[in-house]
Amino acid sequence: MIDFEFEFQYAEEKTPTLQQVDGHIPKGQCVVLCGGSGCGKSTLLRCMNGLIPQFYEGELKGFCRLDGKDTDGLSIGEIGELAASVFQDPRSQFFTVNSSNEVAFGLENHGLPQEEIRQRVDEAFRVFHLERLKDRNVYELSSGERQFISILSAWAMDTDIFLLDEPTANLDFAATQQLKAILLALKKQGKTLLLSEHRLYYLADIADEYWVMANGEIKGKYTAEEAKAFSEKQMHALSLRTLDLEKIAVSAKTKPSESAPQALSISDVRYTYGKKASAIISDVSFSVREHEIIGLVGANGCGKTTIGKLIAGLYRPSSGTINFYGKAQKLKQLQKQILFIMQEAEFQFFTNSVLHELQYGHTVTTEFEEKAEALLKSMGMWECSQRHPFSLSGGQMQKLTLMIAYLSDKPIIILDEPTAGQDAASLERCASLIREIQKDKTVVIITHDLELIAKACDRCIGLSDGCVRAEFSVQSDHDLQEIRRYMERFRPTEVQQIQIQHKELFHPATKLLFWFVVMVVISTSNNHLVFAAYAALLLLTAVDGWIGTALAGGVSFAALWAANALFPHTVFSFMLVLFPRIIAIGISMRTLIGRNEASRTLAALRNLHLPERLIMIVAVIFRFFPVLSGDMKLLRQSIRTRGAFLTLRKKLRAFPSYIEILTVPMALRVIRIAETLSASAETRGIDLRLRKSNYLSLHFSVWDIVFYVLLTASIAAGFIL
Repeated sequence: MIDFEFEFQYAEEKTPTLQQVDGHIPKGQCVVLCGGSGCGKSTLLRCMNGLIPQFYEGELKGFCRLDGKDTDGLSIGEIGELAASVFQDPRSQFFTVNSSNEVAFGLENHGLPQEEIRQRVDEAFRVFHLERLKDRNVYELSSGERQFISILSAWAMDTDIFLLDEPTANLDFAATQQLKAILLALKKQGKTLLLSEHRLYYLADIADEYWVMANGEIKGKYTAEEAKAFSEKQMHALSLRTLDLEKIAVSAKTKPSESAPQALSISDVRYTYGKKASAIISDVSFSVREHEIIGLVGANGCGKTTIGKLIAGLYRPSSGTINFYGKAQKLKQLQKQILFIMQEAEFQFFTNSVLHELQYGHTVTTEFEEKAEALLKSMGMWECSQRHPFSLSGGQMQKLTLMIAYLSDKPIIILDEPTAGQDAASLERCASLIREIQKDKTVVIITHDLELIAKACDRCIGLSDGCVRAEFSVQSDHDLQEIRRYMERFRPTEVQQIQIQHKELFHPATKLLFWFVVMVVISTSNNHLVFAAYAALLLLTAVDGWIGTALAGGVSFAALWAANALFPHTVFSFMLVLFPRIIAIGISMRTLIGRNEASRTLAALRNLHLPERLIMIVAVIFRFFPVLSGDMKLLRQSIRTRGAFLTLRKKLRAFPSYIEILTVPMALRVIRIAETLSASAETRGIDLRLRKSNYLSLHFSVWDIVFYVLLTASIAAGFIL
């Protein structure tokens, strides 16, 4: 089924990433690529799916045959007809906003008839018992649910080969168990599976062979039986994580003194998001002793991260108190005393190199430089010291955030999933560094990583539905298995969420025309024309169901008009000219991408037979609008928790630096995700020279005719006035 032999060197690298790598995988087998970070696992998968050298440039030698077909000379999309790819981060590979549209995307690229696409999409959700995820906004799904959608998208392509790159890197315990069930189902269907993975325990009943890589070579190929018989010493030598959770041993720890003071105590804390009636966090109470390491465990959505951000002063509790050494603290006080290290590492980097990131916020003395150098060497990252943080791998980013925590002057550290995507050696380094942090700090770890709990935690707090449900000591192997059983209790909810379906009145082409006209009109100096188009846009927005948006736009314009009438030839005159233009852009974009409109708009562009590359650029833009406010929120939280610009005075004094920190990481994140999104689109056939089809049916209605007339009339009125 799969035969290959590769040598490869990236264009910007001085040494080969892959050296004489070869292998054969029979039909229906599951092979797991494992080994330390940077050993070449992801690069090998890219060579197979054609992203190397067609997308990621470099010198490639060798061959690859998938199902007996030589991939040489095939485009990435043509290779995608033989092997489906699933990327590590599901947030970065979605082309559309709606989950059903996402599953259909590859089928559209292959030009299947609309009815066949719909049948295939329905079958994908049904076969894997994931009907609850149909027609959902992908940005409202958990990490696990997003990864399931990416796997369904691959399955819908009806290939016999699946290439998966660390599919559990962002999944919790329950989601990993469900992914295991999906992979077992694929194997029973006769699919051939090749996975790159650090977490191995969930693959024990699936894998036929484990191929261990190091320094760009496959150092050993072991059957499942041989791997299960490995001693702890052999596993450590090969940098492999455990294959059996029951065999994890708790590291020897010094039990914290019972007389140690309470560094942190949380009393009856409640928290409610927005205007929701039910609290996300309900009367949570627990305490942490000085120099203690505790873990917060539980299923995704149980409130672990929310509690961490409440403790760090990034959220304001609805009720209750958070005490630091017995004294109740306000938000600013908590922010000064507690550092919150987010799971989203890329939001926490403010400088242009790894070394500068460690120095940020510190007085750089010779002693500090020596300490930072020793730290980088101990974490295996000294060679990366001059690299930009955004050029690091996901695992290296996680290690960098942990080093930032180690060098912090704050006495309490909260770590959110610090070992996501870490190999065995990196996990050991991280656990050792956390124990070093413990010597002069108190640590709270939000995690579902049982191996990290065994190596680092003194105690665990079990959470469920926003409440503390259990408390565990971590002093023996029996304690650890109790925590495991607690984590295994949780399953992703099978309750079908009721979706309120909004009936779209307008064809997306109508909204696209409005958007185009608005863009042209606001670039003119004819204010009456702008006001006429603005009025037509507000009316369309209201009829389309965005009553609040239309009302806000109308009230804003009326207020500016009134202010200008009362105070002519003042700043209000300038505002009346500028602000309606800015507001019109925002409103028109919302009508194009709100609800399920992003998918419908892309379908309309495809019906217009525009170049797929142009449609992909539009998709990337649409991809960021729904999440931009959330990403900016995370970035501002990172700025606050790292102690930068805590006061308005500091922001004003260093305004250019503040703006740079707000914009540069976001721009680099956009570039990073756009690259992954483009790669995902390539593997799913966006480059195929076929007549594309659409999953969605689009129809013009009488409303479209009415508003074409309205638009024409408003433009005419603007010119007449």
